[in-house]
Amino acid sequence: MRHVVVALFLLVVASAIALGLFNTLTADGDRHAPGNAPTPGIAAQVDHSRKPGHAGTPDRELAARSDARANRESEPIDRSRLHAAIDAQACLAGTAAAAKPAKTAIHRWVDDKGITHFSDQAPSGPAQGYRRIDALDLPPIVVRARGYDVNLPDDLVQNAISSAQAIERILRGTLGLEGDPGLLLDVEFIAAADAWARRIDSPAMVNSAGTYSPKDRTIHIRLQDDEPTNFLILRHEITHALMHERVGRLPTAINEGIAGYFEHLAVSGMGAQVTIADSPRSLRAARIEGDGHAELADLLAFEGADFYAGDQQQRYLRAYALVAMLMDTAPGRVALSAVLAAQRAQPCLPVKAELVLDSRYPGGLAVLARDWVAWLGNPPRSVRSW
Repeated sequence: MRHVVVALFLLVVASAIALGLFNTLTADGDRHAPGNAPTPGIAAQVDHSRKPGHAGTPDRELAARSDARANRESEPIDRSRLHAAIDAQACLAGTAAAAKPAKTAIHRWVDDKGITHFSDQAPSGPAQGYRRIDALDLPPIVVRARGYDVNLPDDLVQNAISSAQAIERILRGTLGLEGDPGLLLDVEFIAAADAWARRIDSPAMVNSAGTYSPKDRTIHIRLQDDEPTNFLILRHEITHALMHERVGRLPTAINEGIAGYFEHLAVSGMGAQVTIADSPRSLRAARIEGDGHAELADLLAFEGADFYAGDQQQRYLRAYALVAMLMDTAPGRVALSAVLAAQRAQPCLPVKAELVLDSRYPGGLAVLARDWVAWLGNPPRSVRSW
């Protein structure tokens, strides 16, 4: 009998030891199983993507969806989204640190007609009372230009610097744009079609005349037959570079509209002018029947590749007209400035411009749409000095 009791006791002890070893091995296997390390989870985030034809889901509904998803079990990390969330500055170009401040020469003289000139270039004709003034308050602009298979246009670097400085001055002084002053521009001119297709990083842009790549922060320009067109394209792409440097990933319609506006910029000395006219763009092709509310919502909803597909020329014209109209009045500039400020606050994802414009434009989006339609119906032939 005593042997039976001892045997039962030993059996109980052995069972306890086996159970303890099993639990330990199981826990360790969950934590350290080779090749199967678990990925930490984060709560799902609001989906900011939008489809053409929809102005966007109201924020309250999006917030409710986000809260519902956040209460569920955490999902594996989306590595690209995590990178964007942690390194927000990666969504800004960040080239200002590489642009070293330098003295900018301002030339003052009186011509043979008695007119006093202030310019960033020395006089080429008869001049009286000539003075050279060194200024340090202009934003430093560094241009690194190269021709891939072609000689560079004359005065390219000087044109790029003066255009970038003028555009930046307007963006800061008129639209309240912030950020460290300065810009580093890499510009490449390309002539041959096959070389162009190889050098740009977007198949959708193979038929374009110019591109700005946020990936390598480089402007690519397809060389044109006449110099004014080359510089018009250059101003357009410089504006994209400045938006990437100062603001981030703007909604495509706002981004293209601002670039389209500043491609009409003409720099004269220390000032600049934007000429609003039908040429070189035929705004008649972009006219709208009705109150324009649906068309404006659609324009602002087209994002990325969708904007450049199909009837992209009409979208370019309408986006340009929208920005030109906003820039022409003080309330319009306030509304556009609010869009830029909202975008800079979250540079990685395009803001919902329609919501910002609806809250900041007098009368909201409905009045903005009517004003936009009226502007397109009768574009002003005017010159705006900045």
